[in-house]
Amino acid sequence: MRQQTILSIWAGGIVLAIVLYAIGPDRFVSACLDSLLLAEAAFRNLMLSLGMHAYNLVRAAAIAIYVVFAVLGGMAAFRGLRAWSALIIVTGVFLVLVWRPEEIDPTPVGRWLAGLVLCLAAAFAMTRRLTAPPATGADKPAWPRYPGKPG
Repeated sequence: MRQQTILSIWAGGIVLAIVLYAIGPDRFVSACLDSLLLAEAAFRNLMLSLGMHAYNLVRAAAIAIYVVFAVLGGMAAFRGLRAWSALIIVTGVFLVLVWRPEEIDPTPVGRWLAGLVLCLAAAFAMTRRLTAPPATGADKPAWPRYPGKPG
């Protein structure tokens, strides 16, 4: 066996003897259990705090990505691309997912997360629609866009 391992065992025994003497050999087990309970309570408080921060983060991200989608959709509609139906449908579904009157409990984080995923998908679709190359003659439909007017 290596000497470092043996020395660390002896050092651990000496530290244990000092801790036992300071706490008292009678109360050592209860002091260890109290320490574990304090650590568990601190961990629970930390998780509660992080949970609230995560809830606020998901809500903020969902609202911000919805605004990005709405601006991209407006740009696409201004360029004459198909965007109005997506704007109306995504806005409706997003509001159904996350809106609640003030008197009712806050919206669960799962619904905000679903709204975030919906808006991310819609924003990526609008980005792809805006960055796609313009349709060439072969990609354009054969029928006239407006009946009675040339192509």
